[in-house]
Amino acid sequence: MYNFLNHFKMIKVGFLLKFTEDYKGGINYFKNLFHALNQYHSDDIEIILFVPDNLKALYNELFSPYAKIISTKILQRNTLSWAMSRVCDKYFGFDPMVYFLLRKHRVNCVSHSNYVYPFSDIKTINWVPDFQYLHYPNLWKPNQLKDVYKVHKNWIDKSDMIVVSSYAAKNDLLSLYPEHKNVEVLHFVSQPEDMKKDNSDLAIDKIFERKFFYLPNQFWLHKNHMVVFKAIKILKEKNLDIQLITTGSKNDYRDGGQHFTQLLNYVKENNLEENIIFLGIVPYSQVFFLMKNSVAIINPSHFEGWSSSVEESKSLDKIIVLSDIPVHREQNPLKGIYFAPDDENRLAEILDLLWKDKFHFNDNAVINSQQLSLEARTRDFSDRFYNIIIKLCNNQ
Repeated sequence: MYNFLNHFKMIKVGFLLKFTEDYKGGINYFKNLFHALNQYHSDDIEIILFVPDNLKALYNELFSPYAKIISTKILQRNTLSWAMSRVCDKYFGFDPMVYFLLRKHRVNCVSHSNYVYPFSDIKTINWVPDFQYLHYPNLWKPNQLKDVYKVHKNWIDKSDMIVVSSYAAKNDLLSLYPEHKNVEVLHFVSQPEDMKKDNSDLAIDKIFERKFFYLPNQFWLHKNHMVVFKAIKILKEKNLDIQLITTGSKNDYRDGGQHFTQLLNYVKENNLEENIIFLGIVPYSQVFFLMKNSVAIINPSHFEGWSSSVEESKSLDKIIVLSDIPVHREQNPLKGIYFAPDDENRLAEILDLLWKDKFHFNDNAVINSQQLSLEARTRDFSDRFYNIIIKLCNNQ
């Protein structure tokens, strides 16, 4: 229950932006969470975002409408402060340099920051997006598997709360740690406000002279681009000359970019260069622009924690063609069209119908989706996280 006395006390929640600027998924997650909190709980929660000193300008425009931004060399890679911070973390089992930074700014709780703290004056929440390695251990090298198990176990053992993005991820966590009690599901929601920005610099003639499908996933092996490329090859052999635009990082940290090279070779070997366009990493506003103007969005992934592209399709009321995996069913997009993730023939049939504007949704399936409005989903996202904060900080 809500403590009446806490109504008069602003709770300061800190976030440490530790991931690299290429990890658009994490950056967008923060932005969407901050947006939701700011919209519904700005009177009760103050967001304090700690960013690397050299990247303050980059993040200031993105996050300043929602958060107080503090720059620090502790988070700036390859600085003396950063190196000392890592040594302290290894030696003490937590990072005292980060602790004193948090205390200086009177942070009550630190969240989504890969940070653990052994005492009770600062509460810790850690976010585990998914447990992909349980289902696809072959995608990881042995030392990478060992490291990710170790990191997750440390968070789960020492955090005051773990949040996961789906019930599928919660089931995975409980399969590993059946006695664990402090875990909450937090479904994130994407905001389409970037659609209002000017995207004229993306008006490349060779892209927009034709209609296109859009695949926005990073080029990681489990994202399963190949099934889409095979479907396009099937359609081209049937004289249907469709276009696919892709965006995202070309480097999978687990294999040093070899997977992208294999995809590129497939495109060249099958003469698909005019059908499959690689734009690389583009600004988030342009992602929405591409989504909005596409025939449909595609997410063929073998595995997701909670797919941002599915959430974005819901927020834009856009058709999405997606792999039939449990978390995509849990996300339940109103205009979702499912296919088995390794069935390029069925995918080709779906793309063919959409391209020719002949696909018809099952009315009962649409009715049964019961998708909440963007406003209702955003409110639920904000309230769920707010209640987690209140539950923890009431015990301080």
